[in-house]
Amino acid sequence: MMPADTAQTDPLWHEDGTPLANVRQITPAQLLELGIAQLVYLRQGTVDGETAYAIHAADGSAVAVVEDVEVAVELVAEHGLIFATVH
Repeated sequence: MMPADTAQTDPLWHEDGTPLANVRQITPAQLLELGIAQLVYLRQGTVDGETAYAIHAADGSAVAVVEDVEVAVELVAEHGLIFATVH
């Protein structure tokens, strides 16, 4: 069991000091504490018949749509975001 004072500040522990048994139990507030606001992922698709790349926030919302991967990488770096690998 984690000490009570640490459990209050660690997003991977319940308030009562017990560890989260399943990462699916993590709350949105805990995800924000883990830095989820900085994570993005890239999806390839088409817009008006042309290949396009959509940058999505970790919650799935589209942040931007660009024409090529290099522009996506530059845009993400400019804004201090981090790509996450999604399978």
